[in-house]
Amino acid sequence: MDAARDMLKSASPIELTAIAVSRAAGIAPPSFYVYFADTRDLLLALATEASEAMKAMQRHFEPPHLPTADPVGWAGAFVAEFVATWDAHCEALAYRNLEADRGDRDFDELRVDSSLPVLNGLTDLMLAQRAPGTPRVNVFSEAVIFYAVLERLATIERTTQAIRLQPKHYKAALARMIGDAVGRRT
Repeated sequence: MDAARDMLKSASPIELTAIAVSRAAGIAPPSFYVYFADTRDLLLALATEASEAMKAMQRHFEPPHLPTADPVGWAGAFVAEFVATWDAHCEALAYRNLEADRGDRDFDELRVDSSLPVLNGLTDLMLAQRAPGTPRVNVFSEAVIFYAVLERLATIERTTQAIRLQPKHYKAALARMIGDAVGRRT
């Protein structure tokens, strides 16, 4: 998997072949099939690994990581770690999302499985700040929007230079928005 991970830094997942991965790994091409049924299986394994790393973000919603007196500071740390974790696995996560969007059930299940702990944690924090009786679905919907923005934010960091917007600016803006949402009382 290391060879495939390295290859993905400079090649499209679509360009991965069993022969190319085997050569990069220094193994005979038939050996590839001892580990993986095909390149899709390899990409699914990489996406699974990446999704597990993203799922670990749920620790931000457990003691002692919960926001206290400084929800914006908490959100800033959360956003920074989310973006860093995404960046460490960006090729596999982008491919996971592409295949999930195309309707692949395995990749979609990975995406849902890795996002739900964060979505539920964020929803719980925001719901605790809302008026009693606020429908959970309304707050969960806001959490989904934040998550979608986080994923997009993590993928566009390399392209924002063209509009002269530094990553620290939009990370801080998103941290303020999330911090306000988890720290607000209504």
